[in-house]
Amino acid sequence: MAVTQRSILTLNRAKQNMQYTRFRRRALDRVTVEFALTCLGMNIRKYLRFSMKNSLPFYWKAPEGLASETFKKPSAKRIINRLKKRKKLQPNEIAKKSYKKKGKC
Repeated sequence: MAVTQRSILTLNRAKQNMQYTRFRRRALDRVTVEFALTCLGMNIRKYLRFSMKNSLPFYWKAPEGLASETFKKPSAKRIINRLKKRKKLQPNEIAKKSYKKKGKC
């Protein structure tokens, strides 16, 4: 999880408003889940606060004539070049991919 200015502000807001002073977990993946659940709780509280006032926030709507973005189809020459640039796997690397990983799932 990348730490950004926005995530730091969210954590500070949780500390002030919800008396959330420390993480209860130690492993990074569990701390990530705990932080995500805290953010989810904050968003639910915000939604309930707006719904009690009967003034849900306004969301941007696309203009009527706005067309979706179109992409060019890749040419056959470009596809062939991409396939040539791919790294060919050695037999042991192919075998590694077929093994089932032991441990955490």
